[in-house]
Amino acid sequence: MNRVTSYFREVRSELKKVLWPTRKETVSLTVVVIVSVILITGMLWLMDIIIGGILRLVVS
Repeated sequence: MNRVTSYFREVRSELKKVLWPTRKETVSLTVVVIVSVILITGMLWLMDIIIGGILRLVVS
């Protein structure tokens, strides 16, 4: 039981050292991630259409 108590004491100590982001940082980074996902999704969709069109020309 002593090892378990020691483990949780160390975890608590380490969590106090963590530099947590502010709300503003969290919101701005979340927006960056969402915009990046949308842009990459659009690029992949466009590439899919282009490659599909090329393959249709080659096959037919």
